[in-house]
Amino acid sequence: MNGVAWTMLILAAMIGAFLFAAIGVVLLVLLLASVSNRLTRNDEEHRDS
Repeated sequence: MNGVAWTMLILAAMIGAFLFAAIGVVLLVLLLASVSNRLTRNDEEHRDS
């Protein structure tokens, strides 16, 4: 039972770390897309004026 408990704990930690990393990557991609969109919008505004 102790071995099973340790295995479950390690699996849960690995899944938690994977989910944390996946959410972090998604947020980073969204942030980069937002910044890129703002930069292109600013470039277009500068070109118009």
